This record gives sequence, C-alpha cells and structure tokens, in this order.
Amino acid sequence: MNNKIMISVSLLLVLSTSLQYSYAISQNSTLDSQGNYANPSLGITFQAPAGWTVQEPKKSQPDAPDVAVIAPYSSGFTASISFNVEKSNGTSLDTYVENKKSQLMTGNQSRNLIFLSEQEDTIAGYAAKISLLEENFTSQDSSSMIKFKQAVVLANDKFYTITYANDEKNYDADLSSYNQLLSSIKFVNGDTSLPFDYTWIAIIGAALIGGAVITTKKKRHLQKSRSTNHK
Repeated sequence: MNNKIMISVSLLLVLSTSLQYSYAISQNSTLDSQGNYANPSLGITFQAPAGWTVQEPKKSQPDAPDVAVIAPYSSGFTASISFNVEKSNGTSLDTYVENKKSQLMTGNQSRNLIFLSEQEDTIAGYAAKISLLEENFTSQDSSSMIKFKQAVVLANDKFYTITYANDEKNYDADLSSYNQLLSSIKFVNGDTSLPFDYTWIAIIGAALIGGAVITTKKKRHLQKSRSTNHK
C-alpha cells in the first residue's frame, strides 16, 4: 500500500468512517529509535508499541486524529490507536464525556454502535473515563464487528481522547499494546516544555553581552595605560 495505510478509527463523532492517511511528521514532534514519541505542542509523550508506526495525519477534517499509531499491516482490519486533543475551555470531564456520548448516540441512526461499559480510572495521575464500545462496521459489501476501547483524560486544560480500535476477533491479542502505551504516557504543559523560557534567554544574553562590553573596555584601558607608560 506504498506509504499510505487505510484504517478506521473512532473519532468520538465519527466511528464508522474509513480514512486514508499519508505520513506527515511535523517539525514539533520527535520519535527516537526506541519508539519514544514526544510532541510539546500537544503536551504528550509516550512509547509506541514495538513494530507500530506513528503518524501525524493532515487535518483534512476537524475530527481527524492529531496522532495515529498503526499496527503492522495485515489483511483485513488494521489495529490502530488514535489521539484527539481538544482544549477544555473550563468544561468538566464528566460533562465533556456525556456530551460526546449524546452526540454519538444521536447520530447512531442504524443502531450499529453499542456502549458495552464505562468506568472511571486514572492515567499518568490524571482523572480518566474509560469506555468500551463495539460497532458493526460495513465496508465494500462486507461487514465485521469492530471493538473500541476509549480513554478520555483531562490534563493541563486539554481533553485527550485515546482510542484503540480493532477487529473483535483480534481485539484481545493487541490490547496489551494499548495498555502498554497508556502506561507510558506523560502529559506535559506546553508552556514549560523547554528547560528555560525566553525571559531567561534574554537575561543570560544580556549578561553575556554586558560581560563582553566590560572585557572590551578593560582591554582598551590596559592598552591606553601601556601607551601612556611608554611615553
């Protein structure tokens, strides 16, 4: 499939849309050889499962994921873990989750989507809501039952929706990869992602410049003194 992978991911608002993503790694993120991913703009770091690919899809639509972690390609449905990040704007976690669930059920005209369970948890020390869902997904005259596990976390004034999607028959086999990724997540405040801010850069720069000016003046003073002594 060249450098494009066809996947289906839960977007909270769109659970049954098949999206085609091309690789688009942005300049504000990093992925090292051990699979450690960091994106200061989104305020997250995590370790991708071994063999999985991290993508930053182009935002062709508002509900497209900010980050997608894709399992090695196999025939049939390809497992994925998607990240959607949204500012909280003062909304509580409970209200956010209930609103999203209401929107999903309102759009669930075919009744293919079923909520199996919901529970409260914590991820990286932040409150989280965990939901288990399944949907009868139809594509190209074939259908399969897709199972989703979705964690919604409120951290640093942002909602992080982290969704694992897989064919029901393969769901348990790859679930450990999702759990491993969740256990490695850290939420960092984008305002403090750098070791020091521009204020300190300015102070340090001014000090260095001031030091250089003082040193230059001392050199000129010494040269003038030597010239006077020679006379």
